[in-house]
Amino acid sequence: MKEEAATDALLRQFLLGTVADEERQRIESVFLTDPRMRERVLAAEQQLIDDYLEESLSTADRERFLSQYGETVAQRRKLRIAQSIHEWAAKPPTIATATAVVAPATSMWRRLLAGLRAKSVLVIPIAVTAAVVIVIALLWVNSGRRERERQHFALEQELAQLNTPARLRETQSSLPPLTLKPGPVRGVESQPELNMRRDSSAAELRLLWLQKEDYQTYTATLRRVDDDQSYTVPALQADNSNGKAIRLRLPAHMLSRGTYQIQLSGVSADGRTSPPEVYSFTVSE
Repeated sequence: MKEEAATDALLRQFLLGTVADEERQRIESVFLTDPRMRERVLAAEQQLIDDYLEESLSTADRERFLSQYGETVAQRRKLRIAQSIHEWAAKPPTIATATAVVAPATSMWRRLLAGLRAKSVLVIPIAVTAAVVIVIALLWVNSGRRERERQHFALEQELAQLNTPARLRETQSSLPPLTLKPGPVRGVESQPELNMRRDSSAAELRLLWLQKEDYQTYTATLRRVDDDQSYTVPALQADNSNGKAIRLRLPAHMLSRGTYQIQLSGVSADGRTSPPEVYSFTVSE
């Protein structure tokens, strides 16, 4: 197919996916090898997007357009950006000296250029400032997220080290252990209270295990009831010296005033986990 043989109507049908496979393959072949053909196809595509945004497509063509240009996330994002530009370009200039009149037949992109010339004194500084603010905001959000992830990882590492068998054998004299029985958090009932002292470096909990089956290890997940952030402590072992219980030590700096919940599950040698037991307690200072 020669470039001249492809009419605008044919290119439009090609973009809407209504041409036969043989014709489509011919256009695609020329598109890849002929720069003028690429320009014509891209121009036809832009005109098609203009017509869609101006709601001048027929119902059938609109459905075909959306099937071609609204399937993927990237395509939908492109349409949203084009829509925003279209709406911005359609607004009248805010500067009194801008009196340019754009003909109705002018494409969206020519209207945009005309709008930019009319609004350049005001828009360009605002646009640059907005772009800088957006970039700074994105960097700040990403930096904050990475810092929270780093702190979360560091705290889980500290919990794992604090609850190794060797560390649990070390004597802790600042606070007596707090024994907890499993049961859901109920707002009308008082919870066991952990009274933290200023000189306390850690607190120890004894989680009574009332299920009949014993497990090789146990996994505890701790969170404040008013916070979605949770911390997991794996590979805990039962202490049967004074009743079947699982010891859990928590660093004092992670405990602030409020109500906490712990979910404890047994883990068998083959990785099977038990239904969790739920424990709750409050921290006071």
